Amino acid sequence: MHNHPIKPGRVALVTGGASGIGFGIAQVLMEAGLQVIVTDVRADHMERAQQALGTMAGRATFVPLDVSDRGQWGAARRLVEERFGDLHVLCLNAGVGVLGSMLESSDADWNWIMSVNLDGALLGVETFLPHLLAHGQPAHIVATSSMGGLVVANDGGIYSTAKFGVVALMEGLRRDLRGQNVSVSILCPAAVNTNIFDHERMRPATFGKNAQDEDELERMEAFAKTVLAQGRDPLEVGKMVKAGIEADETYIFTDQNVMQTLVRRRDALLAFT
Repeated sequence: MHNHPIKPGRVALVTGGASGIGFGIAQVLMEAGLQVIVTDVRADHMERAQQALGTMAGRATFVPLDVSDRGQWGAARRLVEERFGDLHVLCLNAGVGVLGSMLESSDADWNWIMSVNLDGALLGVETFLPHLLAHGQPAHIVATSSMGGLVVANDGGIYSTAKFGVVALMEGLRRDLRGQNVSVSILCPAAVNTNIFDHERMRPATFGKNAQDEDELERMEAFAKTVLAQGRDPLEVGKMVKAGIEADETYIFTDQNVMQTLVRRRDALLAFT
């Protein structure tokens, strides 16, 4: 049986941890007795999350972290080592969702999506993997990809480019870590009831605002929210992640319905004969 790190007193760090799937994961880990460092780029979400935790707030430490910033990752590692000693679970969950035609996208769209969704995971691995290997205790890294990391949906080309990258990064890492104290899982959620499509509103100025007009943006967001509102509850996803770490699953899926899509993709790949 895989020697997993989900035990009371162990320490976890979750990026994008103050809302959505990240907050679901953080809550489930706190319930399991872990100390959780909840990092997020949004102060408003961190404030709301802190209030929502109530009696469990003592198990949470809130830290601002922009996952695309190497310096901030270094600061997060120093904080972990100085305040907690060792980290055992690293959930690289921060992500931004932007939909739209690749033909109409700007350099700024690409830079923003790639720097948060792919570089954010890569920097997390670069920062914490040496630490996890050095302490030698059971440890686990979970990266949130997406069904969009395995199949390209309409208007999801840029997003999928980054999320396919996350899948490749984590698959390769899992293979390289065989026999070590650290293992790796890839979370591939389908529809989950989160705020992933609100991100256009908080895009940093350095990455340029999207040229889409406000009406179009509101229409797309409203549609996306309607679809996602029927999706899974983030707490359920948190429980799936905990179970996936305990069982050392390579992939953690949130929805059985995605299997037909994966089978279709597999068949298309094998149709070259």
